[in-house]
Amino acid sequence: MERPDDPALVKEKPFVKYDQLIEKAAREGRIAGRFRCLVCGMKYNEKDDADECCKIVM
Repeated sequence: MERPDDPALVKEKPFVKYDQLIEKAAREGRIAGRFRCLVCGMKYNEKDDADECCKIVM
């Protein structure tokens, strides 16, 4: 049963900057890349990028 007058079902205004950052991260492979940083777990398309992600900590 759908109740359109229920305020919980009203979609919030989209956050344009957030959506742009998510799309950029997906394009760069930081969300679904094959290679993962061993320190923070961020994913990259390239192994070199993953190796250099948290190089200072290591």
